[in-house]
Amino acid sequence: MELVRLVTEAALASPWLLAVIVAMAVVDALLPVVPSEALIIAAGVAAVTGEQNLVAVIGAAALGSFVGECAGYLIGRGIGPAVRTRFAADGRRAEHYDRAARLLDRRGGTVLLTARFVPAGRTVATLASGATAYPWPRFLGFTAAGSVLSASWSAVLGFVGGAAFAHDTVTALVVGFLFASAVGLVLEGVRRWRAASRTPDPVATAPRPVLTAR
Repeated sequence: MELVRLVTEAALASPWLLAVIVAMAVVDALLPVVPSEALIIAAGVAAVTGEQNLVAVIGAAALGSFVGECAGYLIGRGIGPAVRTRFAADGRRAEHYDRAARLLDRRGGTVLLTARFVPAGRTVATLASGATAYPWPRFLGFTAAGSVLSASWSAVLGFVGGAAFAHDTVTALVVGFLFASAVGLVLEGVRRWRAASRTPDPVATAPRPVLTAR
């Protein structure tokens, strides 16, 4: 256990940690299977013990996220014409494409800010923004704000969750992860509950038969 503590403390105190956060955040924006959020939370815990600077952690995470999402937007712009051509041959797919374009046109800011808190959401949102030719100045503005927001969220979660155990890095790290996971589960539960509450009851909305006199 003492060896684990020493290795953990050395990793979290490493001056290379911020560079790793930037790199993982870039990849995570394109491939959501890379757990950059967990690393950001760990760095937030390290800020409690003074091994990292919380503002620097947020800056590194926001920078990586911004670069990765811009790359996703450019990829979307590159494949956009091919996607539009392919979808045009299928009426249903073309309708979905047009619906996504209209949604981004009307509520692009809301989509880009909130999709990052849904698993794989920001990857889909950034690719769709590029593919539908969402205006790049607006994309950059909302992405910059969203990157800082999500980076701050993860880092502060780690900082708050580990603050009570600042004297023990390993315990603080575990508590930080558990705290962040609990908050994430609560938010996801609320999101699903709200989505379910907006879904109309198929029985209640079904047309009632008209009774006619014989």
